Amino acid sequence: MIELQRQDLNDIFDLNEIALGCESIADLQQQTLMQIQKMVSADSSVFFDVNRSSIGWRFVDGASLGVPEEAPKTWCDQYQTADPFVFRLLGLLQSKNGWLLTSNNTVNHEDYVRTDFYRDFLRPQSIYHMMVIGLKNGSDPIGLIGLHRSKKSRAFSAKDAAKVEAFVPYLSSVAQKIKLTEMLTERHEIISTLTDKLYNKGVITLNNDFAPVYINENAQKTLKISTHLGLKSINTNTDILPAQIYQCCKDIKKNFNLSQDAQNNQSINFTIEQGTEHVTGYIYAYEAGSRGLRFMVCFDDKPSIANSQNFFSKFNLTRREIDITHLVSTGMTNHEIANDLCISVRTVQNHLRSIYDKVQVHNRTSLVSRLMLPN
Repeated sequence: MIELQRQDLNDIFDLNEIALGCESIADLQQQTLMQIQKMVSADSSVFFDVNRSSIGWRFVDGASLGVPEEAPKTWCDQYQTADPFVFRLLGLLQSKNGWLLTSNNTVNHEDYVRTDFYRDFLRPQSIYHMMVIGLKNGSDPIGLIGLHRSKKSRAFSAKDAAKVEAFVPYLSSVAQKIKLTEMLTERHEIISTLTDKLYNKGVITLNNDFAPVYINENAQKTLKISTHLGLKSINTNTDILPAQIYQCCKDIKKNFNLSQDAQNNQSINFTIEQGTEHVTGYIYAYEAGSRGLRFMVCFDDKPSIANSQNFFSKFNLTRREIDITHLVSTGMTNHEIANDLCISVRTVQNHLRSIYDKVQVHNRTSLVSRLMLPN
């Protein structure tokens, strides 16, 4: 067993004190990484957060020291699936047999340096020796730390590993506490946002990567999502929602200016088909501080006027008239309908006159009221 020196223990104590004072994952990454790098005399380092997607665990850009500015994002986007340490680390965490790997104990360096991952990504950064550390909750990863040394330096030693083993459990506990606190804060924000929107029959909140953070029971019923998902706020697959919802979120994210005033949030209406029904609602985007954007998907509580093809047949509405009637029911103006359907305002007005005549009403309010009546 490796015996740590007094200075090592002091360094670990200082690191724990720093971690305890952090209030967000971003803060934890930035405040602790320099201390960790210093403790094991690494040349550079990275500290990633983690999300779970439909294709498994994905590490996302966090803090870094001593690496090119673009390297962490490049690794996240292009190389993490080719990184031999990630697969081995996830297996180690799931087996509950440890927290870390070192390159000299994990790979054959002669073979390793021949891989595209090493040649194209690590070698240009002068990275040769690696220590990869997993923060975890049970067997689930909640963070990843990578420590690097050049080929000219010695490999990470058993003593280096012992230092890490001494602080990783505490750092994992702090990270888990922060994540739970952020989850509860987000739940509170969701409830606060919805207090004046109680007419919504279902709510889903997606994070900055479009992974579900919150799904209520009514949303599950609306989209016929399997009830085993419950109200989980993390680790939910991201392929359970209609593609149109994801596309709307991507459109909002593309146009969202993070520097704008927090009140100037963006929203977009949507209509999706669920079998023979049309589900309507809107997506509301807001900034959640260091967590990036959040997308609140709200489904209309009003009975859908597009629930029955027989109902529309009763009034002999055309496909275009059905579309316009639906958009009127969501509260859109003639100009908004024209933009949505890529037609002129005059054409919208002409269609409305035809609809009013068929349904035997004289205005928009009467139209919606008439169409909401049971068949």
